[in-house]
Amino acid sequence: MRKKTPHSHASPPAPSTILRVRVGRHRTVHLTVVVFVLLSMSMMIFAGMDLLARNLIMRFAPDVALEAPVPISSPAPSPVDVSHLSLRDLDLHPDHLYEPYFSGLISINNQAPQASRRILAFRKLLERYRVRQVQDDNFTIRVIDNRTNATLEVFSLKEDRNAHRLTHVTDWRQVDRDRAKETRRLTKKYRARGFPRQAITIKWGRANQVAEARERDAPFVEYEIRLAAQLGLSLLATEIGAVETFNDDRLVSRVGARSRYQIMPYLLRKNDIHHYLLRTSTGTVVAVFEEWNPLLTMEPAFLLMRGYANAVGHEIPGLSAYHAGPFNLFKIYEAYIAQAHPTDTAPRVLDAFIWGLTDGYNIVSKRTYFRAASRGYVPAAYGTLLADEDYPIDTTLTVLAERVQFRDGYEIDLRDLLTALENAGLRPPRDADRSASLYNQFRALNPHFVLPPAPDSAGVPDEGNVHLVARVGTAHVRFFLPSGSSRRLKDAGIDLIDPRATMRFDHNTYAVPPDHFQTRWDRAYDRLVQRISNFGFTNSNRTLLDSLVIRFDDLATANPSSYRLRQQRVIHTHADVWQSRWWVRLAQTTSANAGRLRARVQPPDHLRTTDPPN
Repeated sequence: MRKKTPHSHASPPAPSTILRVRVGRHRTVHLTVVVFVLLSMSMMIFAGMDLLARNLIMRFAPDVALEAPVPISSPAPSPVDVSHLSLRDLDLHPDHLYEPYFSGLISINNQAPQASRRILAFRKLLERYRVRQVQDDNFTIRVIDNRTNATLEVFSLKEDRNAHRLTHVTDWRQVDRDRAKETRRLTKKYRARGFPRQAITIKWGRANQVAEARERDAPFVEYEIRLAAQLGLSLLATEIGAVETFNDDRLVSRVGARSRYQIMPYLLRKNDIHHYLLRTSTGTVVAVFEEWNPLLTMEPAFLLMRGYANAVGHEIPGLSAYHAGPFNLFKIYEAYIAQAHPTDTAPRVLDAFIWGLTDGYNIVSKRTYFRAASRGYVPAAYGTLLADEDYPIDTTLTVLAERVQFRDGYEIDLRDLLTALENAGLRPPRDADRSASLYNQFRALNPHFVLPPAPDSAGVPDEGNVHLVARVGTAHVRFFLPSGSSRRLKDAGIDLIDPRATMRFDHNTYAVPPDHFQTRWDRAYDRLVQRISNFGFTNSNRTLLDSLVIRFDDLATANPSSYRLRQQRVIHTHADVWQSRWWVRLAQTTSANAGRLRARVQPPDHLRTTDPPN
């Protein structure tokens, strides 16, 4: 509050002279105040420019045009039948989507000869991993000269291979320990022959584990393919589990990552994937590890990758970001801009990533945590894909079920639930083992429940008769029942299951939605991601992203369909990555080196008020 000036006892001056006297006496003070106010306003304007732009966009943008609400569990439109197709036939194959990086002719352009040469080097790297994942078994060690890409020696663990052929049971970790010993010997051997250490690459074959990974994934691969299609990803996304763990759901990494998709614990909790205990009728407990069920972890993994891909500008570096983290990709982009020759710096993040795998690898491996495993991640996914690309997709092996949870306050013993289902006429599907008891069907559908085995004739053993409830603490108890179970229970007068939380897994799940699901905000986000692919790491684009996050939140609130909730999670992951200091550094580097890019970054997309309603 301004302090009042004390009054004088003398006669006050004429009112017409007051203003002139005050200004004259305090001219310096007033000028200082004016300068200070102007300076403060300037600082506020520049410091809050992003927020101001966002507020202006939100003030003048039209209201969200929402789709008609549909229940979460509503079936998607009928998808294309993939049962008679092979992976090679699908449009999602990277050979079809990403020419000329993975396949096709490479045009040797005089303006960008280095880019063409890097694509050739990238393809050689892909071929190296094709041999590793498809051709060389787990008993093979291949020694390669990096300078010429020539194979110097192929060494085999013959005794281990013969033992595997006899028993078909092998501890692959022990085989790797044996190969590590031989790798040290082979390295010394070729260094003694004059080969520099950095010129020697030794690759271990993985064909046996790739084949095992494919068998484990057979019940789920159809869902992976359909989810990849819905999210606009290639088939490379379907190989995340194979590259990470060979689809071993129970593997835990040295840093604590879990599930076949190797998701960190904090992300598991963020996606409502928990551990808890359920008591049984005998007073014992059954442990539940939700990350052991790929039908619970698949969506979080794929949505995380899609969010990373959008944040870094393209699916291929996005796949690498899933392993190495998006911030290492931002560092690769920075190094690409700084190191590449101005006439050879293409304004595409995919070219920057290819540079990081080829010419720039020695640079980025020293400046980041992007090392050999990161360099081989995308090539390994591609090589794994090629292993079975020509075989038809056997959708008869797809697990068919419905994910359910109880209404709050409802509970029942597993034995009573399965008895009710049996009395309601539930039978195994035509392609299932009709001799399996409902208990063993339940065990197969719920690998995250550590239930004891039992003969089919024994029914539900006491130590496996878990007491099913709606929640344990804050965790929802989610489990899977054979298709049609919810309807049969309700028809029988047993109204336990919350229909809002039910999700059906069948041949319609994850189908690509029709065009009318796309709002103007979805199209604006697609255009934004396209600009990011051309080094659109700018503050104006981040402001637009922030405004679109709000619009996607509104869409998800008005229509909480599974599809809309997935899109919401993707854009939130993207926005979170763009709040990091590593993104700020990249934006500053991109702006400072704009002249080194051979094409200007496209201007921001304004949210217009003249768009017709959707």
